[in-house]
Amino acid sequence: MKKLRILTLAALGLAACLQPASAQLTIPSDGSDGAFNPSMDPTNVVIDLSQAVPGVWNANNSANAGRGIYDKDKWAIVFKYSSVNIPAGVTVRFINHSSRAPVVWLVQGDVAVAGTVDLRGQSKQQGSAALLPTEPGPGGFRGGPTGPQGGGIGLGPGGGAAPSGGGAYATFYGNPRILPLIGGSGGRAGGTSGGAGGGALFVAASGTVTVNGLITAQGGVGAINGGDYFGGSGGAIRIIASQVLGTGELNCLLGVSGYNYSGLEGRIRIESPLLSAALRTHPETIADLPATPPEIWPPAATPTVRIVSVDTNAAPTDPTAPLLSNADVAIYNDTPVVITLETTDFPIEGVVQVRAAQKWGSASWIRAWYVSGNQAQAQWRATNTFVKGYTTLQARATAP
Repeated sequence: MKKLRILTLAALGLAACLQPASAQLTIPSDGSDGAFNPSMDPTNVVIDLSQAVPGVWNANNSANAGRGIYDKDKWAIVFKYSSVNIPAGVTVRFINHSSRAPVVWLVQGDVAVAGTVDLRGQSKQQGSAALLPTEPGPGGFRGGPTGPQGGGIGLGPGGGAAPSGGGAYATFYGNPRILPLIGGSGGRAGGTSGGAGGGALFVAASGTVTVNGLITAQGGVGAINGGDYFGGSGGAIRIIASQVLGTGELNCLLGVSGYNYSGLEGRIRIESPLLSAALRTHPETIADLPATPPEIWPPAATPTVRIVSVDTNAAPTDPTAPLLSNADVAIYNDTPVVITLETTDFPIEGVVQVRAAQKWGSASWIRAWYVSGNQAQAQWRATNTFVKGYTTLQARATAP
């Protein structure tokens, strides 16, 4: 008889075990937006981000308390609260800024969310409503429209385009640190308009963040056609605090349950010495220790890429891509035109691309070629022939 050797395998679960904080974190907030403490009447609170004051994020905002500051260089709408308390039964939603910038809460004291903070992308639309792209949560990207001219493409770095329908995020762009702060991509049209991407929220508090309710940045629900899903991807939630407690939920998944499409989930990052095991996170995450001082923005030398001009027309430094009755750049040319890009702090051996997404039609990534300059600053050029109608351009630079 042969001897049978039995090997017992045990699953090994790994998680960070962090010690309680001994002192509050230093968060750069002067509290000039006051205390955010919405009451139960009305139970639906809408923050109009278009009312944010243009300026530098760390400027005192006492003269416009509660409206926040839109810093175009950071691409963020920043609220510097003294404290935040959202009672049970209260839902906080947002109207997008024209830039669709994400939301940052810098808080002097504690944050308590017993109600809901909602940064979900808009779901699929039908009829005349489907003629417009669906709106993302702040920091996310729009879903493609549909109408007599055809079906539109999802916007964003992972925007849905044939043959896939849904917007992608977590495994396609960005990074687990959520620096920079960026939300989910939109799905393409599929009989209805595509679902929009979930938004992006960053909460940094000197004290404790307690979530007994819900913070959601789910992607907008899209059509389901056979095995394909046309929804937006989940967005991003980042929290820095001395403690993160509660029995509630953080959710950055796609907006429909029962489907597990890879890449459609968003990102969650928690930086704290103490994270409650009872707090549910989707997708799941563990806590990491915050840097000293906490890292609010990407480092100064972070590589950047931007579109400088299209067919000799200067591109605005703060484009909005309205896609209706107006455009950032008007092109009167049906032959190939030059798109000029600029990189900073980026190796010239890298790859620079432009995504050209038609409002009605297809999308493609176009390679840009190095022209001049060095790692500190360099010029690149791509060519494209634009079809009649609206096209959205988005630049991407990938280091070797």
